Amino acid sequence: MRSPDEQHHLAQVQRLFLDHQSALRAYVLSIVRDFALAQDVVQETFLTVTRKAGEFDLATNFLAWACAIARFEALSALRRANRPALREETLELLSASEAAVAPDYRADWLSRCLARLTPTIQRMMRLRYEDALKPGEIAKLLGWTPNAVCVATSRARTELRRCIETFQQHEAQS
Repeated sequence: MRSPDEQHHLAQVQRLFLDHQSALRAYVLSIVRDFALAQDVVQETFLTVTRKAGEFDLATNFLAWACAIARFEALSALRRANRPALREETLELLSASEAAVAPDYRADWLSRCLARLTPTIQRMMRLRYEDALKPGEIAKLLGWTPNAVCVATSRARTELRRCIETFQQHEAQS
């Protein structure tokens, strides 16, 4: 049984979650790239936030705290679904400025950066990260070697990282 103070604190944390729900959803979507899975992750994040509400200091940045929880929930959901996540360094870039940049911007940045890739590389990335195909399977579909898929994927990740860094730098200068 929670004390009245604990109940009040929980209600405040849950209200903060609702206030930031769209930003959290955009952040999760930037990681999982699947709307249905993103909604499930946001729900799991709400449950975790509720369970850990007592650990949150209302004087700190709620969105940064909730994004950290959402990130772990998203990665866990991807593992359970046997789907690959973006490389850790890319996720770090998406998470690096949680306190300063709204996740809505990061999701937009990732979409814009993906759009800058060639259509073939975009398709390869969709096959890898949305359809969860292995390099050998992608190679057959594209008529490439598995090694060429691995190299192209690595280069695409590097390009995405650079592109997101450029957006972050422009945001920081604004």
